[in-house]
Amino acid sequence: MFGVRASILGVIAALFAAGCFYPPVTQPPPDEQQEVVIALPYDLAWDAVSTVISQNAFHVQAQDMTNGIIEAVGPRFTLHDADCGKIKSVVGTYTAEPEPNSSSVYNFLVRPRGPEASIVKVRATFNSSVKVPLHQATDVDCVSHGIQESDLLREVLVAAKQTHRPAFAKPKASPQQAASPARAQSSAPATVRSQPRPPSSIDKAEGEVPASMRGFSLNGRSNMPDLPAPPPH
Repeated sequence: MFGVRASILGVIAALFAAGCFYPPVTQPPPDEQQEVVIALPYDLAWDAVSTVISQNAFHVQAQDMTNGIIEAVGPRFTLHDADCGKIKSVVGTYTAEPEPNSSSVYNFLVRPRGPEASIVKVRATFNSSVKVPLHQATDVDCVSHGIQESDLLREVLVAAKQTHRPAFAKPKASPQQAASPARAQSSAPATVRSQPRPPSSIDKAEGEVPASMRGFSLNGRSNMPDLPAPPPH
């Protein structure tokens, strides 16, 4: 009889010692805390989001630019980032903490909003195993506080201001190439002046006067020989 009573008391004590798990009651963050509009066309907005993912050392496990989706795995999260519920045990009620093997997954959604703007959304999923006394560990989907999403969107805004299309400048001519045309233009008149001028028809006329033209004045000069003056009458 004593043994049966002891067994019953042991079961009752075990029931009291066994813990209970209460799921998270935190409400998911509102949409305005998980999305932002940036003044960039779709392709540049995609580049800005990719830059933020790279800066945070996230591991991209899936991406689809056609549909504007990027799924990236982040580092271990903490109670600051999400609510994983509460545990009640014989010692009282306490907050369930994420285990070292907890995971965080960020889903980025990029959508065009007109020709020169885009909307970027971030959804975070936090998962961790929770150990309840006298129970097997169970996986829990923790509810985000929206802190990480807001931080990432602020980084996207900063990256958007630094994202531009590459500018292609015309190649500049070297000093030698720039000086060659000027040198050619300056040397051309000198070359022309250095060449002898061909004799004109007038020059030929001054040197060689035909017999039929002798006795006439050419250029104010007579071709007749000097004759003595006639005697006076």
